[in-house]
Amino acid sequence: MRKGALVAVLLVGACAKPKEERARPPEPLTAAPVSPSKSAALTALEQPQPPGAVTVRTEAGTFEAPTVRLIATFTEGTAPPTLEVALSAQAGDGRQWAVLVPVAPTFPTRKHATARLTTKPLRVGLASAELRAPSGPPTLAKEGTLEVDVTGREVRGAVRTADVGLSATFQGPLSIECMVPAAWLQEAKESSRAPVPVAPPSMGGVAAVPDDAQTTARCRALKDAFR
Repeated sequence: MRKGALVAVLLVGACAKPKEERARPPEPLTAAPVSPSKSAALTALEQPQPPGAVTVRTEAGTFEAPTVRLIATFTEGTAPPTLEVALSAQAGDGRQWAVLVPVAPTFPTRKHATARLTTKPLRVGLASAELRAPSGPPTLAKEGTLEVDVTGREVRGAVRTADVGLSATFQGPLSIECMVPAAWLQEAKESSRAPVPVAPPSMGGVAAVPDDAQTTARCRALKDAFR
């Protein structure tokens, strides 16, 4: 091979090598290792809140609770139950914010209630609101208003008061706690086995018991009102 041809071949080879290197796919980037403690902290920060939790926003901070509770207590006979809407929420530092309001028998139909805040004994139209620190006596709302609205199983509410730390808005799911005479549960169990329902015996002043499974017809009807 002539000297000139050899030089040309070498020049072509030298120019081709960089092209081959440029044609390679980029190497994947590897993240720096994260210590187990930092990884756990990041996971905890990114973990979403449990679905359905109630959030209470106040000027004193944010509080959380599993549900807003509608507590119904039935007595013997056909009288409507006593109804109370209750919410007890907690902050990360251990403080608690709570409200309690008796509501009218029409609440399952109207799904709306308003009340005045007070420190006196409660009845329909009056409500209590309190802020409690991990130690010491609670701060009670002396005056103001409470409003509650339910759409389906979702509750929205607001407390308006001049008492420091107690004004708030809250939103979250509704749960129903139904209390009935013990005889009603026994009747429902016997009715499911016997073709003829058994009449409940007299309670004789015995306290009501929870019907968690909505075994009785009146507890099922109450639950069905909030769908």
